[in-house]
Amino acid sequence: AWHPYEFAADDPRGGILTQVAFTALHSPPGRGSPTLRGKALREVLLCQKVPAPPANVKFDIVQDTNNPLYKTARDRLNAHATNPVCAGCHKIIDPIGLAMENFDSSGGWRQTENDTAIDTTGDLDGRAFADPVGLGQAVHDNPAAPSCLVRRLYAYGIGAVPAKPEGEWLSGLTGLL
Repeated sequence: AWHPYEFAADDPRGGILTQVAFTALHSPPGRGSPTLRGKALREVLLCQKVPAPPANVKFDIVQDTNNPLYKTARDRLNAHATNPVCAGCHKIIDPIGLAMENFDSSGGWRQTENDTAIDTTGDLDGRAFADPVGLGQAVHDNPAAPSCLVRRLYAYGIGAVPAKPEGEWLSGLTGLL
């Protein structure tokens, strides 16, 4: 039988974004991925489409977790995002994905990467946060979240994407939340 579980008050987990199911699902094997996690947050929880990367993009810096110049994912992503072609999308997904960087690829908690403290600060659409719990609150308070939730639940329930007339009806429901 299922039993309720309550995390300790000082536990860093809180909400969907910090659960193993989310952090591990949106990470490649062996390392976290702020970019994949940030993209998933935008697309799944806020219903915002993030464009695919250009076909010729090079991921060498981001994937080299042993580079002594770029010890943390934040360092590697900052170096990668200096390319103007990449910067447009990375500025909307990396800050929110970096908030979940304390969670490794299997969802385990860590405070350092390559002996360097992990910086989880960032902002979601102008709302600053300091850690994963703050990110969760920023998502909760984001105006796109309620309508996205309603649309996702409805689509799940009917097993299809809502048609245009249903979309108008769903917009009315969102106002009730």
